[in-house]
Amino acid sequence: MSPPTVAELAKLIDHSVIDPFHTENDLREGVALAKKYKTGQFVTQPFRVKQARELLKGTDIKLQTFVGLPHGSDHTAVKVLQASLALEDGAQEIDMVINISALLSGDVKYVEEEIKAVVETAKRYDVVVKAIIEVFFLNDEQTKTAGLAAERAGVGFVKTSTGTKPDKVPDVERAVKVLRSVLKPTTVIKASGGCYTTDAIVTYYRAGARRFGAFETAKILEGYEELLLRGATGLE
Repeated sequence: MSPPTVAELAKLIDHSVIDPFHTENDLREGVALAKKYKTGQFVTQPFRVKQARELLKGTDIKLQTFVGLPHGSDHTAVKVLQASLALEDGAQEIDMVINISALLSGDVKYVEEEIKAVVETAKRYDVVVKAIIEVFFLNDEQTKTAGLAAERAGVGFVKTSTGTKPDKVPDVERAVKVLRSVLKPTTVIKASGGCYTTDAIVTYYRAGARRFGAFETAKILEGYEELLLRGATGLE
């Protein structure tokens, strides 16, 4: 199989401008970058969804935001409300942080039912949900349990982490492989938390991820183009 083109890889990137220090100017610059590189998605803070939607008009870039960031400890009703407000404002994809505390306590039923509540809310808008499972808190078995619970709840994606803690590339790679070993082929794995370089993205792609959350999008895609020209992506 041939490696993805630069344009194809760009479609797999969720260009993310979500840190608390990101300003309105960062939002505008981020949208401009997403347009320039034709990324598949753009991710913004929940209170900026309406504004981002206006800035993205006329493009096919999907607008994405999050609920439950960063710890996933909100009441289920709060997560459902957050999702509802984001969807009403025009969000086209939702990333939700699962309840890590409940998972680590063995209450998988609570975790699954909460994810399902957000999934059912998003379904009314024909919007897909990604479950963020924060793999750096989990061992391999817990990673599998979280991924399978999310899959049963109806998510389209399982995402490794929020990105609020820089994860080591080998750790993210391992988590992607663990998830890929148990999830259905139709459940997409999104790698996040250590997506800062071209080499990291290529590593996660090889491991089985097919969506990537990143802020360093320009650097990643420009580096990937150089690898393609040299025939050195490692995906040949």
